[in-house]
Amino acid sequence: MIVSGCPYDCGGSCPLAFYVDGGEVRRIGPFEEPDSSEKPQLRPCARGLAQAQRVHHPGRLLYPMRRVGARGEGRFERISWDEALDTVAEEMRRIKQRYGAEAILNLKGSANTDGLIHRTALMAERFFGSVGGYTGARGTISFEALLFAARHTFGFAPAPPGPESLLHSKLVIVWGMNPAETVEATNTNYEFALARERGTRFIFVDPRFTDSVAALADQWIPILPGTDAAMLVAMAHVLIEENLYDEAFLTRYTYGFDKFRDYCLGIEDGIAKTPNWAEGICGVRAEVIADLARTFAGSRPADLRPGWAPGRTAFGEQTYRASAALAAMTGNIGIPGGGPGCSIVQNHREVLGVSYPPAVENPARKSIVGWQWADAVIKGKAGGYPSDIKMIYSMGGNRLNQCADTNSGVKALKKVEFVVVQDQFLTPTARFADLVLPVSTHLEREDIQTPHIHGDYLIYNRRTIEPRGESKSDLEIFAALARRLGATEFGDRSEREWLDILMAKAPVTPEALRDASVHRIDLSKWQVPLADFIADPDKNPLPTPSGKIEIYSQALAQRQNPGLPAVPKYMDGWESPSHPLARKYPLLLVTAHGRLRVNSTFDNVPWLRELEPHAVWINTVDAQARGIRDGDVVQVHNDIGIVEITARVTERIIPGVVSINQGAWYRPDERGVDIGGCVNTLCKDTISPGEASATNAVLVEVSPSRR
Repeated sequence: MIVSGCPYDCGGSCPLAFYVDGGEVRRIGPFEEPDSSEKPQLRPCARGLAQAQRVHHPGRLLYPMRRVGARGEGRFERISWDEALDTVAEEMRRIKQRYGAEAILNLKGSANTDGLIHRTALMAERFFGSVGGYTGARGTISFEALLFAARHTFGFAPAPPGPESLLHSKLVIVWGMNPAETVEATNTNYEFALARERGTRFIFVDPRFTDSVAALADQWIPILPGTDAAMLVAMAHVLIEENLYDEAFLTRYTYGFDKFRDYCLGIEDGIAKTPNWAEGICGVRAEVIADLARTFAGSRPADLRPGWAPGRTAFGEQTYRASAALAAMTGNIGIPGGGPGCSIVQNHREVLGVSYPPAVENPARKSIVGWQWADAVIKGKAGGYPSDIKMIYSMGGNRLNQCADTNSGVKALKKVEFVVVQDQFLTPTARFADLVLPVSTHLEREDIQTPHIHGDYLIYNRRTIEPRGESKSDLEIFAALARRLGATEFGDRSEREWLDILMAKAPVTPEALRDASVHRIDLSKWQVPLADFIADPDKNPLPTPSGKIEIYSQALAQRQNPGLPAVPKYMDGWESPSHPLARKYPLLLVTAHGRLRVNSTFDNVPWLRELEPHAVWINTVDAQARGIRDGDVVQVHNDIGIVEITARVTERIIPGVVSINQGAWYRPDERGVDIGGCVNTLCKDTISPGEASATNAVLVEVSPSRR
């Protein structure tokens, strides 16, 4: 038995026991920590337990491959590593000499998110910076709106309340989050269940009756996607009108509440943001909105915890700014059992005493919004982008599949002069490569893994099996390329040498961690975000212009952008039920994250596909109106694309809304219809004013298949 981890880009970060025989992983189980009676065991999900089918999948890329057919056709021939690396280096030199370094797009992804050494995105930035520069793909597609809101409210992104804080909560409002399937952190489900067992009340706000709702909810409040800010603002109106807010807290710890109050009461624009006003927007009855506001105000300490889905909408930033305002109005910030209403991840480097390899500045100093990469490639400088892209280098990701407007991504990949993809499979993105470089999995190398969202442990990821075929780690590939391009210092350290450097301040040595497999630390002082600020705001001011929680953002006021108001507001999205386009496409699509994939990773694993067939959720009322029965093949379509998929007719989603889990691999047929079920085929690449991806609340229609 060999212990290693699961460093994929999901909320969990789990140690596992790998049973190896004959050089292959034969069985995977949870790792049982010895002497951990005071802490719950770190339990993996089905994805972690199914890794053997992925690592030993017959579709693994084992050798460097060169395209022999048309781009996208998927026809390749095997070549040697020397030929592959020489070709890549020659193309990089040619592109830079002819067009400049900015013509190379570093299309990094989020694979290997939790490793210290093999953290793909950081490694790619170090490599391209070391060899002369690039155009980068900036931003975080998962939670860019949340980051934007946190920075303009708190000056930084607070960590989420830890499990010990949660046990003090009288009420938790889980808004647009499904931790039972997506895993906010490894033991979130256990922590939520324990809190509920001890009396915490859970209310879920979500258009779908998810497994989390079924397991935990005392109340389910369904809402139309993209309208979250309207309901939150209406809740604030109730607190103001009924004098249920904490005026002393607001006076001492916040800035600009009076401006937000004027907006809520309608003093600013003549429209009072009452529950009746919100009901017509979000579909939640006025009395339910008012009752939730009163319940939240009367249940202190309470934790209003929005997930990442509400932020992936047209004006997603406003959801988090409004939820943070509500948390402040009720005095729930910086206390056990409360929460900031706008949190993301712990700073694991500070908490756990570890570091990453040093960053290397990009000499070209050019970047684009990562989820607009295709539009940037197609339009270039003439379209207002900073670069004319001639070469795409993709690693640790599958952006054709995972960014909006997949069909535009195809055009972009066909337009450039050269495409390189480093991956473990011939993904939809890799099919368009000129050269494909095979990458080893985390089970075929050594690293140390940190928690993804929050946690109190480090995991030693041991090499479990030898690299399959001729696959190499991203680090080995980049080091070999760097030598060819004259940057010999890039790969001058081994994995063990890097671990000694990156663990220099950790509470455990790499050798001791390797022996123990998992090391726990005391995280009690990190359980309550913003506690130091609340204890003494003068001594511990926030990094905002006022030093306080900015309900009225001075930085946003200076920008004078109507799409980014200084106080939290609801603004109607470009794909809402009130939009003229809704007459043609009357259903709102949500692109949910499910239990079977980590983004597009694991989509090709048979065990996981058997657990739950890929389908579109559609309410019985909507299905009957369209002559659709459960199990029928249907087409979900709009002006952007067409997806052919099985219908799941269910009462677990509200009328007017349909849902498709993101991550299924794009597979167009001869008609141009995506029969793989990639939901981004239906989404525009338009971004929010805060540069967030807007792949939720998309207008579509569902029709019986024409086959």
